Amino acid sequence: MAKRLSVIQLRQLDERLEKVRDLAALESPPDGWVRTLRQALGMTTEQLAARMKVTRQAVLQLEAAERNRTSTWTSLRKAADAIDCEVVYAIVPRGSLNQVLLRQGRKQAERHLARISQSMKLDAHLVGPAEQERQVDELAAHLAAERSRALWAAESEAGAKPAPPPRYHGHARKVVR
Repeated sequence: MAKRLSVIQLRQLDERLEKVRDLAALESPPDGWVRTLRQALGMTTEQLAARMKVTRQAVLQLEAAERNRTSTWTSLRKAADAIDCEVVYAIVPRGSLNQVLLRQGRKQAERHLARISQSMKLDAHLVGPAEQERQVDELAAHLAAERSRALWAAESEAGAKPAPPPRYHGHARKVVR
């Protein structure tokens, strides 16, 4: 079984990510960071090429690749070193990690409850919209807290044979834990 982060470790990781969340909103300059910083420092393409020990054409290709978001990590680090800079890298969740888990839990819960709802309709057991929403919220919270691999199952996987979330019984479909 893959090692999962504990609740405390998850919170600590979220706190670390909070420090770089503003960087995720930082947009690259239209010409890319390498060219923009090179020009801000008053460095010519030839001078950067010499410092990187590559051709002028290689620098132009790197700057174009950065604008097109196809540059490599290695080339960016080499250029950054040549202009006395650092490459900063982070993958930042859209919201807290718990929010990501809850959103995914909600998708799975809606998918699961839609299948149950269909069979309930066939048996003439209808659940109102408010109760259905409450059930989705409750199941989503359970799935997010559980953090099992089933949380991230693709729709095709989930449709084939889903990992069973908590069982529901009766007309109210109460969660059995």
